[in-house]
Amino acid sequence: MASRSTKKRGIKSFVNIQTIIGSAVVFLLVWLIATMAMGTEQKAIFLPGVSSEGHAGFEASCASCHDGFKKVSNETCNRCHEAELAQDIHGEKKFRDIRWAEKLESLDALTCTACHGEHVQMYGRGVHLQPDLCIACHQGIIEGDMTSHEGFTADGCWTAGCHNYHDHRAISTGFLYDNLDQAPMLPVQTVPEILVETKLETAPSPDLKGEFLGGGS
Repeated sequence: MASRSTKKRGIKSFVNIQTIIGSAVVFLLVWLIATMAMGTEQKAIFLPGVSSEGHAGFEASCASCHDGFKKVSNETCNRCHEAELAQDIHGEKKFRDIRWAEKLESLDALTCTACHGEHVQMYGRGVHLQPDLCIACHQGIIEGDMTSHEGFTADGCWTAGCHNYHDHRAISTGFLYDNLDQAPMLPVQTVPEILVETKLETAPSPDLKGEFLGGGS
């Protein structure tokens, strides 16, 4: 008898747990649907973190970047950034070159969101970036490949203001190749001579009343 009673209580407890879980799931679904049907302020509760400085305005419209709960695509980013990325040195074209295929194993540079993360606190400049992002592919530079960079830290490539991932033409091998015929240094800057022609032979007499009172009394 004790065994049957224990089994019944166990079954009853299991049913109660299932009921509680089922009710909770139904409640969450109803809440989710109701929230999505409401205005922007209610949808803001789905933000996993603070938006980056440049995208804060989009918090008023999730659909500006998101199609439902899908990840943001390159096409979405290009709606606003296509023009400024037209000369992107690290663009997709570069990594379509088989020479750099190996680099994609370290970082999927073909995808904007591989580098840029939204709603996460990483670094407060533009769309959030990891400070040591460059080292995913360029670790060797600070480990002996370049004497000039010995002793540099892994988080200083762009945070120090030295390098810009999308526009680093000053150090790009392609840029150097295109300008091999240029002088090694820019010409010495000089201040141009300025010739001022005066219409009066002598300076006019000072007249403070005329200057400040418009000639009135």
